[in-house]
Amino acid sequence: MKIKLIAKTIIAFSLSVSAYAQGQPDVHKAKIRPTPEERSARQLDRKDKLDKMTPAERKAYRQAHYKQRQARMSAMTPKQKAKKEERRRIRKEVKQTEK
Repeated sequence: MKIKLIAKTIIAFSLSVSAYAQGQPDVHKAKIRPTPEERSARQLDRKDKLDKMTPAERKAYRQAHYKQRQARMSAMTPKQKAKKEERRRIRKEVKQTEK
């Protein structure tokens, strides 16, 4: 009697856990990319913000963002780092050819 109860409990628990896991929203959804207009507006806002800062504030701001970028890079796998560096190299080449 107790074995049947334990077996039923385990089965019910495993079914409820699997049903809960399937009902959760997908965590790794595609990132929504901003439009070119939104990107250029954001760049202008950032430029205005930097222009209004004092040199010391500007230096602190850039150092903080540099540290954030380094933290993201150190958290990446070697394959992800290589992919990111390749994309960066290609973008740099494209920018140079546009000039």
